[in-house]
Amino acid sequence: MSLWATVSAQPWPGPPVTTSYQAPATPSGEPQTLYQKISDNIDASVGLSAGLRFDSFKWSIAGNSDGTHPNILSELEWTQVLSHQLSLRGDLEVKRHFYCRGQANMAWIQSGSVRDSDYAGDDRTQEYSRSISDTDGDELYDLVAGAGYPLYFKQGRFFLAPMLGMSLHFQNFRITNGNQVISENPPNTPAIGPLDSRLNSTYTTRWFGLWAGCDLRYLMETPSKEIPPIEWGVSLMYHFWSDYSAEADWNLRGDLDHPKSFEHDADGQGFTLAAKCQLPINKRLRINLAANYTRWTTGEGDATTYPANGPPQTTQLNDVTWESHSVMLGIDCRFF
Repeated sequence: MSLWATVSAQPWPGPPVTTSYQAPATPSGEPQTLYQKISDNIDASVGLSAGLRFDSFKWSIAGNSDGTHPNILSELEWTQVLSHQLSLRGDLEVKRHFYCRGQANMAWIQSGSVRDSDYAGDDRTQEYSRSISDTDGDELYDLVAGAGYPLYFKQGRFFLAPMLGMSLHFQNFRITNGNQVISENPPNTPAIGPLDSRLNSTYTTRWFGLWAGCDLRYLMETPSKEIPPIEWGVSLMYHFWSDYSAEADWNLRGDLDHPKSFEHDADGQGFTLAAKCQLPINKRLRINLAANYTRWTTGEGDATTYPANGPPQTTQLNDVTWESHSVMLGIDCRFF
């Protein structure tokens, strides 16, 4: 769709019997403190980490609501979107019968590019317009929460928690500094070269989904009970249902309404895989190394355009694809 003016940390699973760190026992005959009573029933930790995030994103629409004339009319693809990300995570386990975790991410886009192509023929043929623009200066947000039942094996060294949860993701993509590289239908497409310097279009998304998955952890053996163990963990989430919606403001398009030029709606699904390693500093603090990968897709949906004058027009949204991966380094604090 031409942009031109005419178109963290997992909770420590309690003291294993023989293989991991155990807090010193209360001397015989002395009453337990309130903290010790809570520690016997609750494990809780929070973590803060920072790192790099890499995203790619793509959507396309057809020429009409039947998905034809042509089957791909317009396609936008964001690539090499680099962001600086900050994550806050919390974990809670109560009496080894309930386990939950939550995480909030915020990422600041530093650089990236977006390609906008329009086609007159099916299957991406007869491309008559293409522009390459920058995307930067906006943010990405994630909220993830889940709960499940914790299970322990091998004297507490293995932890497995089947889980259910929800997630919410927002992406704010801004399009600036455009350059037209294909123009086969002037004057309906701009001349090859830089686009209007006023280009400042936006595409804002929201993914809301439900997921099922599991957390798996392993505590390595330690030579002394006074030394906390190194912990390895893997989390898997299958987003079996998600609602996708997006709004765009193509600011150079005088024929479209503002601030909402068009919107997209579809159902989708996805999966997330995360791995971590926690290295103990002392019995309370741990260094957390983490890597994450997620991929979401939608099926066919609706793409509704709002002309500046006239009723809304709906065509087929073919699909949306989003991929993201990140590498994070942080510190976790265990309270109980």
